[in-house]
Amino acid sequence: MPVRGRFGGLLLGLALVLAPTAAISAEGPVMTLQQLIAKALAYSPEVRASKSEVKLAKEQRNEVHGYRYPQLDITGMTGVVPNSGLPKVIGNGNLFYSGSKNELHSVNIFGRMDFSVVQPLYTFGKIAYREEAAEKNIKVKNAAVDAKKGEVVFQVSEAYYGLILAEQGKDAVREARTYLSDTRERIDRLLRINSPNVRETDRYRLAVYEGGIEKFGAQAEEGAKVAYAALKALTGAPPNEDFKVPNDLPSPTAPQSLDHYVRTALELRPEFTQLKEGLAARQLLVDAAKADRYPSFFLAVVGQLAGAPGRKWLPDPYVIDYFNDNYAFPFAGVKWHFDFGILKAKVNQARAELEQLQHTEKTALMGIPVEVAQTHGKVQENYKGSQGLEKAYVNARRWLVTAFSNFDMGIGKLEDIFNAFERYGSFRGDYLMALYEYNVNVAKLGKVTGAYRRSLPAEAPLVPAKKQ
Repeated sequence: MPVRGRFGGLLLGLALVLAPTAAISAEGPVMTLQQLIAKALAYSPEVRASKSEVKLAKEQRNEVHGYRYPQLDITGMTGVVPNSGLPKVIGNGNLFYSGSKNELHSVNIFGRMDFSVVQPLYTFGKIAYREEAAEKNIKVKNAAVDAKKGEVVFQVSEAYYGLILAEQGKDAVREARTYLSDTRERIDRLLRINSPNVRETDRYRLAVYEGGIEKFGAQAEEGAKVAYAALKALTGAPPNEDFKVPNDLPSPTAPQSLDHYVRTALELRPEFTQLKEGLAARQLLVDAAKADRYPSFFLAVVGQLAGAPGRKWLPDPYVIDYFNDNYAFPFAGVKWHFDFGILKAKVNQARAELEQLQHTEKTALMGIPVEVAQTHGKVQENYKGSQGLEKAYVNARRWLVTAFSNFDMGIGKLEDIFNAFERYGSFRGDYLMALYEYNVNVAKLGKVTGAYRRSLPAEAPLVPAKKQ
């Protein structure tokens, strides 16, 4: 067995067999994984950013929907215009004008406002297709929010289980130091009475283990600090807010079949939701591009309000004075745009984007089940490994207890105790590591299948982030 493994096994064995479990050193309330996840999701700047994209998509939908309503255009202008009076009837009934419109004589100001109100009646789907596509895009962005939440959930889970493991290591090292001190006193006492059960070299061997304690103690201490800092950063906890985590890693349970998790991924994975809604949106945009080839029918009201103090109003119904006249009238119309290749190119562009997304979907259908299978295999491996290692360390503990009994009765050697320590500590340490890896991979399996979406906490109202 490598020296490092023997040191680690002995230290863990000393702590776990002969010492009660110590309390977590941090102060504050005990936080569960779900509580920490809820805090992290409420704080995460990345989740907030993805929610802003949802808001943008909704406003884009509202913009498209707005094309269903009337649109008002107003143009106002002012300037100078020649004065003009009413025409006079002379001679045989001809009209006589006092001046020509091309002559520049006395001038005055004028004001004019043109307006038009246009209400779409029927557009062959130009608006409806794009509005429905915008609705699909909102679902795509909502799925992107859930995907970002999945990343946060996994990050919190990894740090959470890492902190529990590190705290258990700290407790083991702390108690091992105390026990090794007691063991040294026992060795010294037996050496003074020349007991055959101990040797001078046992002191040196014990010193080697004491030196190893310092290394593993530093590793556990720094590991706990990093995991704790990561959890505080992920949850946005202020520096003066402390919390604890439970003392033990959750016990493993047998995972379900691979087919179950693959079906779950196809149903809940956010990427599949994005692809499904994205494909529908792209198809609708293709339909909208085709609809652009057809005319649009509309109802409109067009009018003018114009006045000039130096011009007389002419009641002739066939003459409209650009500078001094008022009118408004409704009409129905049609607008039809023709070109020689632009619309065709737009339709082909929309089809190309649709085909690209279809190929992306096929790639996901091949890749995601493989990812699920790999993670499921890790969960199975850690579950079965933890079951076997639990049996191993239980029997190693019995071996250790027996070795202590034999030593106390004078029929055993200290070497037997050291060997039992190393075996028990090694198996116990491997068991805890298997538990840690099992729980982390279960969290990862929830991420790659999308199952975490079933247990996401209810959303609180979004509060704007404070300025730093």
